[in-house]
Amino acid sequence: MCLSLADAKDIATIVGVAVALITFIKAMHEYRQQGIQKRAQSYFDVERKFLDDKNLRDICILLDADDTKLSEVPSELKLQFLGFYEQVALMLNSKLIEPEVAHYMFGYYAVRCIDSTNFWKGEDKESPYWALFRHFAQRMKEFEKEFHFDNSKLRF
Repeated sequence: MCLSLADAKDIATIVGVAVALITFIKAMHEYRQQGIQKRAQSYFDVERKFLDDKNLRDICILLDADDTKLSEVPSELKLQFLGFYEQVALMLNSKLIEPEVAHYMFGYYAVRCIDSTNFWKGEDKESPYWALFRHFAQRMKEFEKEFHFDNSKLRF
C-alpha cells in the first residue's frame, strides 16, 4: 500500500508532535528534579550550619529545661540562634522546605525558645524584629499540637 503525500504529511506531523510532547515531559521532569536537588541542598546547608555551631547546640540543650543559664547567654549568641531560625522560616515561606520538614527537623527548639522565660530575660521578645521568628514558632506550636508522624510528608 502506498501512502499519499497528505497521509505521509499527517503521519510526520503526528510523530513530530509525539516527539515534542515526550521531550517536553522529560524536560519538565528534569526541571522538577533540579528543583528538588536545590531545595535539598538548601536544607543540608542550613542543617550543616546548625550542626557545626556548638553555640547553637548548647542553647538547644539549655532550652530543653528552660535552664536559668539561658539568661546568661550573651545577646550576640541569642541573636545568632534567632537568626538561624529566621533563616528556616524564610526557607519555609519561600517553599524551599515543606512545613512538615520544618516542624520535624527544626520546630521543637523554636517552640521551646518562644515558651522560654529564661532565654528572653534581657531581650525584647515582642520586638518587631523578631516577628518572623515569633510567627514561625507559633506555626510550629500548631504543628506540635496535631503532630502525627507521616513519613510520606517528609520530603524535599
